[in-house]
Amino acid sequence: MFRWVLLLMVVVAVALGLFVGVLNPQDVTFDLMWVQGQWPLGALLLVAFILGGVVTWLFSTLFGWMRLKKRR
Repeated sequence: MFRWVLLLMVVVAVALGLFVGVLNPQDVTFDLMWVQGQWPLGALLLVAFILGGVVTWLFSTLFGWMRLKKRR
């Protein structure tokens, strides 16, 4: 059962990624302090979404760990 749910989630994620990429093909110039470049808007949106999820997960893990340490 878990495999089917995971497979469904992967298929939906790939479909949404392709959907965002196809609907936003125009190139966008970005300029960070140390990196400049030009990428398609869809790729930048997906990278920003993934990085936001990773940062959120890291903060929730860190605060959960701190809460457990404080209780102990």
